[in-house]
Amino acid sequence: MRYDCVIYLALLSPALFETVLGHYGFGLALCRVLGSLKSIEIIYSVHYDKTELLRFNSTENKVVAYTEYAMKWADDLNKKPEWLHMEAEKNIRDCKRFGQLFLPMIEETVKPEVVIRSVRQASGQSPAMLICSAYDFYPKPIKLTWMRDDKEVTADVTSTEELADGDWYYQIHSHLEYFPKPGEKISCVVEHASSNRPMIYHWDPSLSESDRNKFITGAAGLVLGVIMAAGGLIYYKIKHKARFPSAGSQDIRCSEPLHTLSGTE
Repeated sequence: MRYDCVIYLALLSPALFETVLGHYGFGLALCRVLGSLKSIEIIYSVHYDKTELLRFNSTENKVVAYTEYAMKWADDLNKKPEWLHMEAEKNIRDCKRFGQLFLPMIEETVKPEVVIRSVRQASGQSPAMLICSAYDFYPKPIKLTWMRDDKEVTADVTSTEELADGDWYYQIHSHLEYFPKPGEKISCVVEHASSNRPMIYHWDPSLSESDRNKFITGAAGLVLGVIMAAGGLIYYKIKHKARFPSAGSQDIRCSEPLHTLSGTE
């Protein structure tokens, strides 16, 4: 199983209740362990049917209402900030005890898979664009830096935030716009907890993405053509043998009438 650097722990069983008409509701307490047990956040939420009514976050020490019905409830709770903080601290202590069991998971690191690809060639006043993508890494914090001839590039660089893959890992993408120069070296430098030194990946412009796709398409067409030609040759050989049998297997028949010794038929 893969583990997020933010571990969710249910501190208490949901308080489930159901009405006579079949409606239901529940309260949930979650603990977020942010990288280590020194940084913990408690979240309480109350749900009715499929709607979340309100939520409390210990970092902000505030209750937020999501429906008009829950606004008065939230206002009443926010008038007791000391009580909210005290209740949160109780659950934080419980969270630390539970978190000790998951500490090895929190400290696990997974090295990213890094790919550099070209998405646009330079044309006139339009610059070329490269994307450096890091996939399937853990924990979440990561830094991507572009280098041109061993000098850091800060202009014309845009990056996404760390995006959750949905399977406990993360991905991130950094874009570089540039005008190519002959003989230059472009690199993507990745700094992550899974490595004790920066990981450097060099861009190879000898074969662009579009050229690579054309090469693959051409190679596939060539292989298909060879297969079709071989099939046609085999078919021709089979038909040729069927029409013109070999001499060793011919069934020889006399077309002239048989003659008797006397010369009469």
